[in-house]
Amino acid sequence: MIVYHGTTRRRAGRICLEGFLPRKPSKRVWFAKGHGYALGRARTQARRSHDRPVVLTCDIDLGRMRDRYGKKRVIYRSGILAIDAPVPVSVLRSHPGAADQPTTPRELAAWVNRLLRLKDYKGVSPRHPGVNRLSRWVVNRLAARTRSIIPKTQLVEMARRWLPEFFEGVVVDPKRLHASHTVRTIEVGVDPGTTADEARDREDQAVEYLMDANPKTRVRGLSLLAKTNDPDLFDWCVMHLDDEAPDVRIAALHAMRRCEDGAPEPIAPLAESDDKRVRGAAIAALARHAGKDAAGWVERGLKDPDPCVRLEAVALLPEFDPAKHPLIFDLALHDLNPSIVRRAEKLTGKKGHYRQRPRPAQGPTACR
Repeated sequence: MIVYHGTTRRRAGRICLEGFLPRKPSKRVWFAKGHGYALGRARTQARRSHDRPVVLTCDIDLGRMRDRYGKKRVIYRSGILAIDAPVPVSVLRSHPGAADQPTTPRELAAWVNRLLRLKDYKGVSPRHPGVNRLSRWVVNRLAARTRSIIPKTQLVEMARRWLPEFFEGVVVDPKRLHASHTVRTIEVGVDPGTTADEARDREDQAVEYLMDANPKTRVRGLSLLAKTNDPDLFDWCVMHLDDEAPDVRIAALHAMRRCEDGAPEPIAPLAESDDKRVRGAAIAALARHAGKDAAGWVERGLKDPDPCVRLEAVALLPEFDPAKHPLIFDLALHDLNPSIVRRAEKLTGKKGHYRQRPRPAQGPTACR
């Protein structure tokens, strides 16, 4: 399965050397089926660390990962993949800043097999320890000389050093990079193995709730994650935006409002929901994560035909400056529903944030 991982330039360099490791504050390694979602997460991280965003392309065997670590540690829902374990560098299919240069174990294994004219099932495996060592050497070389491409003759020399069983009896023409075989090659592989699971009782309990068949239990799991201030809360919520139970979708949207960073793209489709509760919760979440477009979503909520949605939007007024967004305040304070007007007055006028403009007085010449 092709998935994407959003990160920064500096972190991408470490990933290419060490693989994907769960690092604090996150407790898992996260991937997305959509490139746009991963790019949004990369931009958020880059903004925090004053770095450049990078999206890494990965090829992950979901079934194999679940067989190795268990279904509770490898969770895939709604285009989001969370793995509670290190992920080897061999899953990478791209490398930052390395145009036309094989760098990942998969790319290097394919390059060697093409060079030696070997089929994949008979040739070098991306999991071969020599391929991983060659990948680390390439990445270190590129990091030291960012503007240079490694000569193919030097790459052949290093491959011969760390994959001797494949180059035994093979002569490579340095000019044409043409290999002549004199012996039969064999396949050698290695299993990276597993690591011990860290003790995370509360989070593990929440994840167990999220996997339950009962919608009320899944809601409880989202609530528990929100209370633990899980750094990956937004991604957990995205996993449940297409849940079959409306209450679970609403719980995910409400939990998203507690996230410091998020992306509006996965939330926006729910603003069209036929369920008024889902629609209202989605608009509230979009107002939290839509950035400069937040007021536009509140305006849309205040124009919704259902009073429940408008009431949800009114609750967001204290988060906006009436001088910059007078339209949303006027919409709330002149709503046709008296309950919404009272709520708006309580949240604005009585607290001194906003004063209703006086209505024009009708003089003796007014039309009858």
